[in-house]
Amino acid sequence: MSSSETVLPPKRQTFRARLGGFAFVAILVLAGPVLIGIGSSMTDSDEELARTGIHTTGTIVDFNDVRKASNRKITVEYVAADGAGYSTFASVDHDQQPAVGGDVTVIYSDSNPGKAIVEGYDGGGVSVRGIGALFLLIFTVPVGVVLGVKRLRKNRGQRTR
Repeated sequence: MSSSETVLPPKRQTFRARLGGFAFVAILVLAGPVLIGIGSSMTDSDEELARTGIHTTGTIVDFNDVRKASNRKITVEYVAADGAGYSTFASVDHDQQPAVGGDVTVIYSDSNPGKAIVEGYDGGGVSVRGIGALFLLIFTVPVGVVLGVKRLRKNRGQRTR
């Protein structure tokens, strides 16, 4: 490097850019626990419905059998005590092989017959909780590692001075 060339100091981030980066990371880190909470609440609601709801027979009208576990679903139609027809869906595990046209037990709310679960199949809360756990693993662990490495570098820098 010649003496006529000047070395510029590294460009500093503005406060606004730092705040935006922090907010983005915070949202990613908090998304997991929020989704776990929402999924748990949905699962609790389904369990309450299973205890207090009205049982009826429903018919499987569609089975979406795909390789992705989160997309395997059945659609079930049932008739409530008010005589109206309704439909609901449920997630299907890989060890379950329901048949279109088969009968299943549907449990629905007396006060809201459109709110129902299919006995023996998972509701949406299990999937939401699983996605939350995945977010927690994917986004929280790396952030913790990065913060830990920064802390170690800072401590090492202070010791060498």
